[in-house]
Amino acid sequence: MKTSKAILGSILAIVSLVVASFISQSIIMLLKKCRIGYVVPILIGAILYAVIAYLLVKLIADRYLKVSLPRLGIPKFKISLKWILIAILLPLAVTAVFLVMNGKIVDANSSDMENIVFNIFYASLAAGFVEELIFRGVILNVLSIRWNYLVGVLIPSVIFGLLHIVSRNLSFMSIIQLIIAGTLVGVMFSLIEMSEHSIWNSAVVHAIWNLITSAIFAVAVSPQKDALYSYVISSKNALLTGGGFGMESSLIAIIGYLVVALIAYKIFAKNK
Repeated sequence: MKTSKAILGSILAIVSLVVASFISQSIIMLLKKCRIGYVVPILIGAILYAVIAYLLVKLIADRYLKVSLPRLGIPKFKISLKWILIAILLPLAVTAVFLVMNGKIVDANSSDMENIVFNIFYASLAAGFVEELIFRGVILNVLSIRWNYLVGVLIPSVIFGLLHIVSRNLSFMSIIQLIIAGTLVGVMFSLIEMSEHSIWNSAVVHAIWNLITSAIFAVAVSPQKDALYSYVISSKNALLTGGGFGMESSLIAIIGYLVVALIAYKIFAKNK
């Protein structure tokens, strides 16, 4: 594969994510204006987000990249049981460590339910699939075909970390911490995909991680309006708390990422 095709293919993949997000969220807004509540519009929008992104990726693969979807780590739907178990154990283990620290549980307000439903179905489940489709599907594999696995893993992982800074009001140290954590979690997801050359495994780990740590039981230094429950920790140590971004960029979460990444790497090395 030519360098220009690998680079442009990666850019088109990111553009497809943006387009799918814009269309699906626009439809959510239009449906809400029909006064049918917010649950149905969000459910429809979440499904459309995933479907539109998948169709755009298929179009890019067929018409521009000229490669099959399985070559991009997008085979027929199948998830390994071990990754389902790890997907559940990772967020539970990380959360359990935080519960040992001083803090308090805060329930969500009824006025925040729309944000919570959006976080559950769109920002957690649908986004988990779409981001794996783009970063660990197209970009990882296209760059690996053109160069090697090292390039294929590192570049999309760094981009993945950087994109999480967008539209967030964070301090300089929180930004640095987020970039490091975002890159490492990207490496973890990449190695999970590579372990069996399938985004379905990394997608389930990504989606369940988002669901538990962001939408159901968020750990942060202040209550989160898009989570059912927040565990507000008293510690002021940004390294432990994750700073302005929250537990996902904390040292505790990073250790979790590294442990799972090591497991995935060993499976990848064995299968290879």
